[in-house]
Amino acid sequence: MAGNTNLAYRRLCRKFGAELTTTEMVSSKALQFGDRKSLLLLEKGPEEQPVAAQVFGVEPQVLARAARIVEERGFHAVDLNMGCPVPKITGGGGGSALLRHPELAAECVAAMAGAVGIPVTVKIRAGWDEENRNAPELARRLEDAGAQAITVHGRTREQKYSGRADYELIGRVVEAVDIPVIGNGDVTDLQSARELLASGVAGLAIGRGALGRPWLFGQIRALLDGAPIPDEPSLAERGALLMELGEGVCELYGERCGMRIMRRLSADFFRETPGSAALRAVCHKLESLSGLRALVESGSLGEA
Repeated sequence: MAGNTNLAYRRLCRKFGAELTTTEMVSSKALQFGDRKSLLLLEKGPEEQPVAAQVFGVEPQVLARAARIVEERGFHAVDLNMGCPVPKITGGGGGSALLRHPELAAECVAAMAGAVGIPVTVKIRAGWDEENRNAPELARRLEDAGAQAITVHGRTREQKYSGRADYELIGRVVEAVDIPVIGNGDVTDLQSARELLASGVAGLAIGRGALGRPWLFGQIRALLDGAPIPDEPSLAERGALLMELGEGVCELYGERCGMRIMRRLSADFFRETPGSAALRAVCHKLESLSGLRALVESGSLGEA
């Protein structure tokens, strides 16, 4: 989710009912050295109540110092990422590489929990590969080390994002611990939300499924409350949301960098919609905020 869960996008998700938002993953070592770009990722909005910061790393004391920085900046929780499958992260021993080293993983959590007063939570995967699907056992270790909640993505690191998330395994993690377990993986609509909730999880963590679909949070909230399910926004309404998002992203990063981000984010809003191929092609070529505004105000979205 790097590059996607910026403050502007999180604000849009909050608008539709997301109850807890989390920053992009930040290097604990970079935070320790006061890296400017990493500190910028710890932006948070006044409407984010509560909001967590997610960090990665493999050295317990470095993670402890990073957790203190997160706490000092007013976050309500600090989340340790043990789920990222990207080689750039796992190659240094972080992310899902920690799944192969349960003792070190527990030491990292214990160091963080001992350093701060805010909750320390953890994101894990089913395991490293099919022969090492150790999520239930690892979750127990992390609970004993001080983790106050665990998010489980139902794939192994080897799978990355292929295949299907294993909701049955997530249910076994729920049975293994007494702390809240948050389910993650393949929640893209109400049916998949129902299926994952049936595993007994305390909540849902939605990442890729919410890209271009921030209104999914409002639909799931209505499902949980037994309220009428809101309709998906029209193409014209999506255009208005895009404009709101574009202005927020450009305010955060400047127009040049912001519009590079918006090319990707805006195209996601038109997946599986009438005329989506043409709209996505236009989005991928956007160069300026005025270009985005011209697209939204042209009326072409509503006519597609």
